[in-house]
Amino acid sequence: MKINEEKIKNLLLLFMITYPIFDTRYFYNSITTLIRIIVIFIIFFSVIIANKESRKNLKWLIFYYILVIIYIFFHHLNALNFNSLVPGNFNYSLFKESLQILKLTTPVIFLYTLYYIKLTKEDYYKVIKSLVIIISGSIIILNILKLSYGSYNDEIILGNIFTWFTNHKFIYSELASKGLFMYANQISMILLILLPIIYYLYIKNKKRNDFLLIIILLISALMLGTRVSSYGTIIVFFMLFWLYVFFSIEKKEFDLNKKIIINSLVITIIYILLLPISPANNRLNTYNNISYKLTSNKQLELVANNLNPSLIEVDKIEYISNNYEEKRIHEKFILESYPYQYDPDFWYDILQLPVNQRIDYRFLEISMVKRVIEINNNPSDKLFGITNTRIQNIFNIERDFVLQYYAFGLTGLILFLGIYLYLLLFLFRQWIINFNYVTSTGLLILFLYLGAAFVSGNIINHLSTNLMFMFVIIHFTKKTNNMTKVANELKPID
Repeated sequence: MKINEEKIKNLLLLFMITYPIFDTRYFYNSITTLIRIIVIFIIFFSVIIANKESRKNLKWLIFYYILVIIYIFFHHLNALNFNSLVPGNFNYSLFKESLQILKLTTPVIFLYTLYYIKLTKEDYYKVIKSLVIIISGSIIILNILKLSYGSYNDEIILGNIFTWFTNHKFIYSELASKGLFMYANQISMILLILLPIIYYLYIKNKKRNDFLLIIILLISALMLGTRVSSYGTIIVFFMLFWLYVFFSIEKKEFDLNKKIIINSLVITIIYILLLPISPANNRLNTYNNISYKLTSNKQLELVANNLNPSLIEVDKIEYISNNYEEKRIHEKFILESYPYQYDPDFWYDILQLPVNQRIDYRFLEISMVKRVIEINNNPSDKLFGITNTRIQNIFNIERDFVLQYYAFGLTGLILFLGIYLYLLLFLFRQWIINFNYVTSTGLLILFLYLGAAFVSGNIINHLSTNLMFMFVIIHFTKKTNNMTKVANELKPID
């Protein structure tokens, strides 16, 4: 069968519209992840065959993957030269490591493929709208019916959005809902990067349907109850509104529409009024109360500060065993991730820290990994990392860039995440050349993605988010690139 560009485009559109299905708890696994990667490579090779233009820069893509293969070789050698205090050395697996590297490099080939697929604006916006309807619509419906899984656990929620107003006995984990999706963080990120596109369609076309999509997206973001979805979404919405006002007044890109202004302000006010009773704020208050009670417990801090560092190892083990619960160290960390029996000195020192550090999960995640690196004492870890496999078997670091640095070293960080630096430089250059709403929005989406990845983690390592990001951002690279060409053609000849 002859491969033509129309068939390739239809395959891509089908892949993207059905994308959320593979993020549900019923289909999210290693097999479906591999299937997604295979589909992307099928689309890629089809584009190479059907589009001669796509072959011009193929050598650079091949060169990139040669570097990746060379990196894997040295990364693997470094992984074999590893020692720790824990038996099994956290079970390194070359297969799992290679699969993770494949997941990190797939966005590069996906971005390359998207650049040469001739998607129309209608095709692009059709996918974006479909995703909002499927993701946000399912979250809202399942929340109202109380059939949704909780964002912070795998149990069915006990209250829906109406419960926020009538019953205050539930805690955030019983109210925050993610529909049937596997991870709330990834879905939050996807909604966050879809919002600017939907808002752009609204201010451009002034259609009621687009306004309705904004409303259901914001409602579902509140229901998700994560920091990224609940606080990030309204901040982004407000920024988009002021970008619209600025470019309408200063650059005359849009007609300053009274209805758009009123609707945007009304949405913002209602959202802000709902925020205090939302699951995200419930969660924030819960953690603040716990932190206050613990930090105000002077007796607890007095005990922690009077620990005797001269205790012998046996005494330390006994002390940790008897007191880690009182010191509020989560048992997952101290019993499973990095068992205290093998490194009592480390955990004894942790128990002497202020309580606000002892209950800070991200601090403990990074501290355990840094301790493992310290014990291994291999200078090459700075270049090649201690492997993602080992870090996941210790505990996932919920801070992207930090995670990739410790897992893959500086070399891997540049090799796998360098694409985001390239996009930053490219979009920033286009923003300087063509300072307008579109280039500003593209740059904003990139900063949102990278900022949320650093703050909340669990973003860059997942195909769910990084492929969706590439699909969204390609629209801006193509659009701004075309603007630059037009601008250059219009420049006067000296």
